[in-house]
Amino acid sequence: MTRVRDLRNFLEKGFADSSRQYEWDNSGNQIIPEDRDITKAAFALDPSEKTINKAIEEGCEVLITHHPLFFGSVKSISGDRPFDRKVIKAIRSNLAILSHHTSLDLADYSLNDHLAGLLGGKTEGSVITEGKEELVKFVVFVPVTHAQKVRDAIAKAGAGHIGNYSDVSFSAPGTGRFMAGEGANPFLGKIGEIEEAEEERIESIIEKKNLKNLIKAVIESHPYEEVAYDVYPLLNGREYGLGRIAAYEKPMPMTQFLDQLRYILGADTLRINTSDFTGRVKKYAVITGSGASLWKKCLGSADVLVTGDMKHHEALDAREAGMVIVDGGHFHTEKIYMSYLADRIAEKFNIKTVVIDEEPSIINWR
Repeated sequence: MTRVRDLRNFLEKGFADSSRQYEWDNSGNQIIPEDRDITKAAFALDPSEKTINKAIEEGCEVLITHHPLFFGSVKSISGDRPFDRKVIKAIRSNLAILSHHTSLDLADYSLNDHLAGLLGGKTEGSVITEGKEELVKFVVFVPVTHAQKVRDAIAKAGAGHIGNYSDVSFSAPGTGRFMAGEGANPFLGKIGEIEEAEEERIESIIEKKNLKNLIKAVIESHPYEEVAYDVYPLLNGREYGLGRIAAYEKPMPMTQFLDQLRYILGADTLRINTSDFTGRVKKYAVITGSGASLWKKCLGSADVLVTGDMKHHEALDAREAGMVIVDGGHFHTEKIYMSYLADRIAEKFNIKTVVIDEEPSIINWR
């Protein structure tokens, strides 16, 4: 049975590392009345009063949103205030709320990866590098009879990921020597006698933050009473960042690119900082949500920036610099990811999921 903590651990450690969120953000637990069994989870962009009510009506035990419920300090709760009412409603209904905001923006498969992929280009890198994951090399010595069992444990603990490859490890044969002392309970050999064993040296890499769990998994799968292992720091940590740059094999007409984007987002309109649609798109940048202010970071790397929340002066300055900005809306550029996340959760945990229908906070009138 899936519990709230299972979803929380997956989202915070396996899918979207909570340590990557920006300092001003509040990703993670918002309301956890209790660690209960989960049979149905709701997904939405915002934890609005309408969203919370709908999740409760749908019989969901947890609501997962992109934007956090709590920003800043809360000094009191009163039923007279709209925000407080929805908090009270969620707690009374035993509805857990988890929000994953900039941790998802900076995830290995982020909102930006999702939209960039839907647009059909090949992702080449981030718009901005924000940090690097520390990697270590883990080495363990194990008798050949148990080598595969230990390799399986290493992979299951999350080690051995390089790019699009998993279960990456290296093994070399050798001879292990040891003498068991008084009080030992050796798997091989006798107390007081030198024992030689045919062993394998198995090595793999893992993010430093996950090392503790890896060591635990290896010790549990290893036959020896005392497990010999080494840990080496590495300099080739994996970078992560905000936004994505993607490219097409052949340039696409601007009008075709815009039609495709509008269809993918399900948007009635797009806001664009140019009236010249005769150009072609070879490379494009994606910064979902509020990313128009970062247009200068895309100069020279992309023909078009797809984002939201474009302001007048940003639009004008970017146009004069030769940068096309397409504002698909904060809501529309992010909302589509919640359906993807719901599918991933349903598949991994075998629970029902529902994506709650929402309206943008800003409506185009025409």
